[in-house]
This record gives sequence, structure tokens and C-alpha cells, in this order.
Amino acid sequence: MIPSRFHAPLIVAAAACTLLVNLGGPALWDDDEPKNAACSLAMLDSGDWVVPTFNGRLRVEKPPLVNWVQLAGFAVCGRNETGARLGSALLTIGTCLLTWRIGRRLFDAATGLLAGLAMATCLWTAVGGRAATPDAPLAFCTTLGLWLFARSMRPEGLSAAGAAAIGAACGLATLAKGPVGLVLPAGAFVLFAGWRAVSGDARSWRAALTDLRLPTIFTTAAAVALPWYAGVTAATGGEWLQGFFLVHNVGRFAAPMEGHAGSVLYYPGVIAIGLFPWSIVLLAMIVHAAAVLRHRPVGTRRTGVALLACWCLAWIGAFTCSGTKLPGYVWPAYPALALCTAVFFVDWARGATLFGVAPHGLGHARVLQRSTRVMQVAWAALAAGGAAIAVGLPIGAAIASPGDEWLGVLGLVPIAGAVVAWRHDAAGRPHRAIAALAIVSCLLVTLLAAVAADRFSRAQGVRESVAELAATGPGPWACFWNVPPSIVFYAGTTVAKLDTPADVTRHLTAHPQARLVIDSRHEPLVREAFPAGCTVLARIPTFEDRHYLVVGPPPATGALALLP
Repeated sequence: MIPSRFHAPLIVAAAACTLLVNLGGPALWDDDEPKNAACSLAMLDSGDWVVPTFNGRLRVEKPPLVNWVQLAGFAVCGRNETGARLGSALLTIGTCLLTWRIGRRLFDAATGLLAGLAMATCLWTAVGGRAATPDAPLAFCTTLGLWLFARSMRPEGLSAAGAAAIGAACGLATLAKGPVGLVLPAGAFVLFAGWRAVSGDARSWRAALTDLRLPTIFTTAAAVALPWYAGVTAATGGEWLQGFFLVHNVGRFAAPMEGHAGSVLYYPGVIAIGLFPWSIVLLAMIVHAAAVLRHRPVGTRRTGVALLACWCLAWIGAFTCSGTKLPGYVWPAYPALALCTAVFFVDWARGATLFGVAPHGLGHARVLQRSTRVMQVAWAALAAGGAAIAVGLPIGAAIASPGDEWLGVLGLVPIAGAVVAWRHDAAGRPHRAIAALAIVSCLLVTLLAAVAADRFSRAQGVRESVAELAATGPGPWACFWNVPPSIVFYAGTTVAKLDTPADVTRHLTAHPQARLVIDSRHEPLVREAFPAGCTVLARIPTFEDRHYLVVGPPPATGALALLP
């Protein structure tokens, strides 16, 4: 057993591996990362930390907490990928530590350690925690609220100070991503109050709700968040508030936006992948948690599982009902999922009750039989995940990053881990089997995030291409039809949006060092609009089956090496 004093350093070390190794290696990806980073740089350059803008226009998609966090990262690491992502990575390390603390508070030291490690080394932590998006600040603030609730909840209810602290955390979460930062944690607490009333742990529904001190939570959250919301509303004449709430909250919930839709099975599938490798026991964990909730009488352990179940139900249930679905929406539920996973593993390692079967007498044999079968399936699932990686990465590399098919060897890590864990399990050493899983998780996720992602990123070339083109001259940049956020960030300037072929001709004619970016799908629309002397300077591949063309007069030095 690992002494308790080493638990926090071990979790920090595991999280640092998955989150900090080669953090700035891959270029900013998708649209969200470069858009957030460019918005933060606009705040830095203008000195206006209240009104978010992107490419010279008001940005209504997100509140500013992620930008404020990135400003600190830029101050430490410079105007680059590391600076944009550092705050997310550090906050995610904090989320892993909070998960550990919640486990210690609700259960015991072993559960806290395992939950912290599961949170630190699952696949989505490496994705969301290394991304320059609001997801990491939201996950940290909401997990902080959950820890404060677990720490402050007493049979007689929350104290006023505890409720105020929870409200402050939710207020910060509201500055990270809007009303969900307050509404969904409060919804989870209300669900928990209802469970307490039904289970007999509270005198009545009214008493259970009163114990939550919701007016204090909401008042404190408003005190933290409303000054900025009022400021941006006044500064933009209500335009930001209208766009954010009506379009990016009500609109996203009511209907799919930007093609991001899904069925009721969307998030179970997302969680099975995002929680990997720990998701190898996902179904068993759910069944086990249900068995704990059925146990009588009400106790601290059962109450802890009930709180975590309510937390998961609030986040996953709400976004399952949403028209727009994205994997990161349910990341705030991952700490609770990691904690329930840890409860399952600790109970299994101790030979305790599983799936509601008594651990003594005739029931003991049934426990052992069920546990053996479940864990054999789990280790087989770990090996199957490794096989999927071994096959899938080379296929993906052949399409998007030719020459990197060797990345398929990473699939051998979970396959080897499954063999080692299976052997320890068969030898009656469950603690060593769990340790093998933790080591494999850390190694696999670190390699995928730090090595595989970097190789795929370099094959796309947006960062290198734009930097090389920008170095040939200060000519103005423009894009036809749409403006890719990555072009704005890496060009380091405002990029004009051109809507017609005539606009293209005027732009390239008026500026001798002009640079025009065109989606390859739109090339036939504007090819005839290129004035004499202008040519395709570069073709920048993307992850999709297309590329960007950069058009302009050739640089006078002739030093630019044209890309294929």
C-alpha cells in the first residue's frame, strides 16, 4: 500500500505526464482553440478585458474566464501554444486533486487515490485538459463546487459559509461557460436532496431543500458573475448578452448547431471512449453503484455514491436532452465517474460486496465467480482497445499523416498491460492488477497526447505554412467566404473576409504583398478572379478531405519553398 502522504504527489506526477509533456508541440487544432487564443491576444493587445472580440468583431460564443486564464499563460510562456494551453493544464491538475479530496471525504484514502489517478490518466483528460478551451476551467470550477458541497454537507444541512463558497465556485463556472455552471450543479444538489428525502435521510422534501441553502448559493454566484455580465451588456448595448443567451444557450439546446447532433446513445459512447482505459469496467461500475444505492441502512458510503450518481445524472441527463451535442459538454461529470470507478475497484480488491451479493457463506462463492468473470471481460476489453489503437492509428496516419503508420505500436501498451493485469488477477493479487492498469493508462495517454497528436499536427502544416508566408512580407491577409480561426492566430493580424470574386480581385490588386486563403472547395468560384502575377503560394492540408490555398504575388526574394 502507498502511504497517504504520497497520494497527492503521485496524482500530480501522473497528471503532469498526461497534461504537460510536449504541451505546446501540436498546433492549435479545430476552430475553438485558435479562436479562444486569438480572442485572448486581442484582449491583451487592446487592454479591454471585458468585451471579447475575434478578428476585430464581437465574439458572443463564450464568457471570458478562459481568456483571462490564457492571459496569464501568455505572460508566463509567451504568445504561443504553450501559453494558450498552460492554464487549462494546470486547472486540470487541480481537478484531479479535487477528485482525490472528494474520494477521501466521501469514502477513504484508497478510493481517493484511485479516483485521482483515474481522472488524471483517462483519455478525455488529455484531450480537454490540454486544449485552449473553456472546458478545463468549467470542469475545475464545478468540481470545486462538488468538493465544497461534500466537505460542508452535514446532517443538519449546509452552513452559510459552505453555501457561499459553493456559490462562489459556481459563479466562476458561470464565467467559464454560462448558466450551466450554476444551473446543473444546483440541479444535482436538488436531486441529491430528493434522494435524501426518499431514503429517509432527511425529515422531508422541504427540509432537504432548505438544508441546501439555495438562495445563498445563487446570491453568491450572482455576486461573482454579474459584474462582468453587466459590464459587457453595457459596453455592447446588449448585443453580447442577446447573442450568447438566445443563440448559444437556448438555440444550442433547442436544436443541433454546426452539425453536432446525436441520439440518446451519444454520451454513453463518448464516455466509454473518453474514460478509457478505466472504462473497461464502465458497465460493471454502474451495476455496482446501483447495488450500493440499494443497500440498507443509509450510511456514509451509500450517501457518497448517491451524491455522485446525482451529479452524473444532472450533467449527462441535461446534455442528452440538448439538441447540440459535443464530447466536452459532459466532462464535468468525469470526476464523479472516476470516483464511482474507484469505488468499484477498491471493493473488488478488498473482496467486498459486488452487485448486491453478500460476501459471506454461499454468497461468497457467487461474489468470487461474478468478480472473476467481470474482470476477465475487463482485461479482455483493455486488450481489445489496444488492438483497436494498433489498427486504427496506422489507418488514420495513412490518410492524414503518411509516414507515421508506426504509431500503431502504441496499441501494444494496453495489450501488454492487459496481460500483466490478467496474470496478477489470476494469482490473487488484485492490487497489483490495478497498479498495472494505472501505469498503462498513464503511459498510453501520455504517448497519445504528446507523440501521436504532435505527429498528426505536423502533417497538417497550418502553423508552419502561415509563419513562413508571414515572414516573406507584411502584406494584409484575407479569406474568401469564411475565416479559419487558425489563420487568424498564426497570421497574428486581423484577416479580412471577402464575399465575392470581385472582392478577391480588388484585394489582390490593391496590395502587392497580399495573402488570400481559400478553401479548396471554393477554388473554382474564384480562380478566374486572380489578377495577373498572382499564383498559389501554398497548399495547406487539413484533417478533412480538403486543403487551404494561399494565393498572392510571389515574394520578391524567391525564398519561399512552395508546399505541395
